[in-house]
Amino acid sequence: MKLRIVSGVLWFLAGCVVAGDMAYLLGVNQSVGLVVGAAWAAFVTIDPKNLIWRVESRGTPPRISGPRSSTPRTQVGTGA
Repeated sequence: MKLRIVSGVLWFLAGCVVAGDMAYLLGVNQSVGLVVGAAWAAFVTIDPKNLIWRVESRGTPPRISGPRSSTPRTQVGTGA
């Protein structure tokens, strides 16, 4: 959860700077940067489709991958 909050703050600042600069260059009110930054940070923090933050319940065991192949491979340079 701490990572989400820190990431939200960083995305808010990035959104404010980028949108504020674009608004300045286009001659639009610079408060647009605050709105865009807030929306961007909210989307990253909330993550409605769990695309950014993987949510797993506490009861699930960690995934352990099995062997990649069950057939033995010959090693190069051993004469086998």
